Order: sequence, then C-alpha cells, then structure tokens
Amino acid sequence: MNNEENTIPNKRKDDGFTSGLILIAVGVIFLVMQYSGFYIHNWWALFILIPVFTAWNRAIRASIEAGEITDESVQAMTGSLFPLFVASIFLFNWDWGRVWPGFIIIAGINGLARGWGQKSD
Repeated sequence: MNNEENTIPNKRKDDGFTSGLILIAVGVIFLVMQYSGFYIHNWWALFILIPVFTAWNRAIRASIEAGEITDESVQAMTGSLFPLFVASIFLFNWDWGRVWPGFIIIAGINGLARGWGQKSD
C-alpha cells in the first residue's frame, strides 16, 4: 500500500508537467500565428492533443519503470490514436467522408495491440 501511495502523486506530477509543456507549445504556436503568416485552421483542435501527449508520457514512463513494454503502455499508446486522428482531421481540414476508413484501421491496431500483449496457454 505504501508503494501505491508514492506512485500516485508522482503520476499526477508527471501529467501536470506534460500538460504544462503542451500548453506552452500551444501558446508559442498562437504567438507565432500572431506575428507571422503562419495560420492553423481549427486551432482549437490543438487542445485535443493534450490528453494524447499525456497518454504518451504515461506509456513511456510505464515502460521505463518496468524495463519493458507493458500492457499499460501499449493500451495508452493505442488508445491515444483515436483522438490524435480526430485532431489531425480538424487541423489539416481533411474530408471526413474520405478519411473515415482510418477509424477502422485504428480499431484494428487496438485489437492487434491487445492480442499482442496476451500470452497463449
């Protein structure tokens, strides 16, 4: 129980650190947009990326702590693909009617990743 109490605050600290870095990056992008010709349509979709990068940070840390790729890290990475794809659709103005098969591909990747981590008896 003591070990769990020690890891939960660290996890929250790591998530806050990652979220803070992402917000700084988003702020820099907005600042660049103000003073240059660079412009992102649907800029609000950048905020969808915050939980994506937080999940990636969690996955990397779980793998580093375990010394191997864990089920938790695989699930965090594959689970972040859906919001990453949605954010990409908005940021790059992709046509939903043309890119919808990407959601099927993401579902397949999730299925493969879950099967990959299971050991056969």
